[in-house]
Amino acid sequence: MRHKQRIPSLVLLICLLAPALAVAVPAAGPASPQKVPRWESNLSVGAVINQRLGIVKSFWWYPLPRIVAFGLSFDYVGAIIPLSFNIAVNLPVPVVVPFVCAGAGGTLTRGGITNYGGGLKFRIWPKIGIIVEYRKYHYTQEIVIPPGGEETVKADYFGAGIAYIY
Repeated sequence: MRHKQRIPSLVLLICLLAPALAVAVPAAGPASPQKVPRWESNLSVGAVINQRLGIVKSFWWYPLPRIVAFGLSFDYVGAIIPLSFNIAVNLPVPVVVPFVCAGAGGTLTRGGITNYGGGLKFRIWPKIGIIVEYRKYHYTQEIVIPPGGEETVKADYFGAGIAYIY
């Protein structure tokens, strides 16, 4: 008789402790997804071949993370200051990221401009890296002699700087 009383009390004890144990031990579920960085900012300084100093400041947004990016670029390339919209395609490898880019826009000084190029981004830390890039710019420039004429100018930019992902 004594043995029969233990079983119901053991069942009652398990029923009371089971909810407490279920709350205390977290269930193994799917890991929370990591936030995917979608913005990048690059600043490079370099030389415009056969001219002078050049500066390229770009802001990129990744609709397809780490691969395709749309950007706005504000540059100083010799005698012109272009503002252009760009698209870039990156090869999403961990440390060295090769990329190609192309864009079109206008200049603050005169007329339209197109550019294309590419380069490498070296990831030093998860959010900071070094960028080395080449861009070729095509734009029209007014000719002083004879007055009123125009010529198409090609400018080659080669520079290096900092890339920051946020």
